[in-house]
Amino acid sequence: MRSCPNCSNKSFEKILTEDHFEIVKCSGCGLIYLLNPPDESELYEKYYDILFKPEDYSANSKFEFLSEIYLINRQRLEFFKKNGLSGKILDYGCGSGLFLKTISELCNDIEGVDLSQNALDFAKNEFGLKVFNKSADELLKENKKYDIISLFHVVEHFINPVSELKKIYQLLNEGGFCFIEVPNFNSIKFRLSGCKWKGGNHPLYHRSFFTAKSLQDTLQRSGFKKFKRVRLSYKIPSKGTPHNLLKTIFNFFALDSFLNYIAYKN
Repeated sequence: MRSCPNCSNKSFEKILTEDHFEIVKCSGCGLIYLLNPPDESELYEKYYDILFKPEDYSANSKFEFLSEIYLINRQRLEFFKKNGLSGKILDYGCGSGLFLKTISELCNDIEGVDLSQNALDFAKNEFGLKVFNKSADELLKENKKYDIISLFHVVEHFINPVSELKKIYQLLNEGGFCFIEVPNFNSIKFRLSGCKWKGGNHPLYHRSFFTAKSLQDTLQRSGFKKFKRVRLSYKIPSKGTPHNLLKTIFNFFALDSFLNYIAYKN
């Protein structure tokens, strides 16, 4: 039985059990985390089952999930453009390189890292991207530095989020920042699902489960003194106007499916 990865408190409240996984809430700092994480030695090679081709990554893809990811990444790109976000970019947990492929329209100085060699091979061979199977520790040993580090749906995979984010902090240049997106444990979608929203609490892969409050606490413990929540609500035309409008309203109150934060190193 492990202690809270953020504050080491051994006391917790049980939130839910899914299969044999136990999700608990720390009685000290309030972080919600997986009490019994599985062995990860081969886990992430199974995470990416890539059955599509590069040309399938488009707004009109025959794969619905790919068209949604494409539209989401376009909106991320527009956010970066609108806010003048540029520099040397590292996509930490880049997977098959879909975000990197999109952001390459804005910046050429981009790199990605991931644990899945299967996903990295696709990103490298099909998109021609500069990607590596490296950890934050390895990047630090190489004295790597970046202006922007994006972590889209990555922090929830960390067994020890504070420990890993401290390393991410060190990889940033002074004045650089992280762009973080995680599933929102406090979202309306999660509540309506009866705590069974696979995208938000997938315990086979997810280790930490964040609300706006617990993510802010995690960032502070990691060394980030300045951060802000970004109101970025993704619009998917096929979902319809009422759905997208509701998402915008939920996002305003930090009740949307995802939480977005920019955390600065200064």
